[in-house]
Amino acid sequence: MFYKIFFEKIITITFEIQGIYEFTHNLDLKKWGTITLIIIGKMLLFTIFIIILEFIFNKGIRFIGRRIVSSTHFVWDNILYENKVFDSLAHFLPLSIGLILIEPFFKNYHTIIIYLEKVFDILFVLIVLQFLIRVVNSIMRIATSENNHQTIAVRSFSQLLKIISIIFCILIIIAILTKNDLITILTSLGAITAFVILVFRDTILGFVSGVQMASTKMIKVGDWIRIPKYNIEGTVIEINLTSAKIENFDKTITSVPTYDLISTAVTNFEFMRQKNIRRIKRSILFNIQSFHFCNSDQLNKFQNVYLIKNYIQEKKKEINIFNRKQNIDVSININGRRLTNIGLFRQYALEYLAQHPKISQSETLMVRHLEPTPYGLPVELYCFTNTSESIKYEQIQASVFDHLLTVAKEFNLEVTQVTRKETIEKW
Repeated sequence: MFYKIFFEKIITITFEIQGIYEFTHNLDLKKWGTITLIIIGKMLLFTIFIIILEFIFNKGIRFIGRRIVSSTHFVWDNILYENKVFDSLAHFLPLSIGLILIEPFFKNYHTIIIYLEKVFDILFVLIVLQFLIRVVNSIMRIATSENNHQTIAVRSFSQLLKIISIIFCILIIIAILTKNDLITILTSLGAITAFVILVFRDTILGFVSGVQMASTKMIKVGDWIRIPKYNIEGTVIEINLTSAKIENFDKTITSVPTYDLISTAVTNFEFMRQKNIRRIKRSILFNIQSFHFCNSDQLNKFQNVYLIKNYIQEKKKEINIFNRKQNIDVSININGRRLTNIGLFRQYALEYLAQHPKISQSETLMVRHLEPTPYGLPVELYCFTNTSESIKYEQIQASVFDHLLTVAKEFNLEVTQVTRKETIEKW
């Protein structure tokens, strides 16, 4: 039984080898080699012909485009020329001629014609995509010549349009390669809608954020903003579909999701910059033990200070009238009404700010007491400088506090200085 099976296998293999030999013997290798060389030669000639056509039309279109651009006074045609929109147009005619010549050039080679037509169809799709992207880039440059709120909307729309164009062209190429119509391809994508939404989540949110910022005029490129969530403060240099770039004051660049510009707290200082003012809101901490009532000698001394001279005179009259009407014994300090050194300093600071040439008099201006702390009483200055420029603002603020900190000694006030040892003991 074993020998019978063995001999049958040998006979089968022998017949297969003989069949292969007869096939190769009957095959005319010389004929197939000639056909292959002819096809390769035609492909080379056809490719060279298309390249020459492409070169000629590209040079011709660029020459005509340059002449047209130089003869007009419009800006938009220069941008179209710089973005090579005319170069994309130059590709269409050579490819159209090549597509027409495929069938007569490769007649009797039906399979090659089919594959070449697919290649040309894909090239047409890619050229249309290139043309659309260059046109969108040109429109974005034309429409965003200035940094305004419209810029954000145009940039968001243009980037979204480019993404949609790329996806649509990819689907068309898939339809060409698989011999399916586009509707069938789109229908099959319905099953992965959730996945597509997940992948393009940031893109969708960024687009919605860009439209909302443009419509509400919240933020634009060039604005000085602060985002407490990320501890960021700087100038917005770019807002695109997915992220916003902020140049910090230390010249570093921070990127945040565009959606965060509308979903989190953002402080925009641009209105302050437009009004050319900037707020001073800083306090001086005084030792409460240095507060006291002013006696007559001190009041006579302060009456020579021109900023509070009129104030002291008016207050003295008011206090004397009040004390006489109430029949108050003024020999005791806590009886009646009296002027204090901290009250005179507060009035002095207020008059000093009111007459300062660098402090805006049209905005809120006050000197107030804050809640006392274990370290003393904070006296806060709240006012606005008449410039928003950082260097000038800091100079004005420094000069104001230099003066008031020094003047505090003349009112016998002690500015609190908490040492590290005292702070540890407090804790």
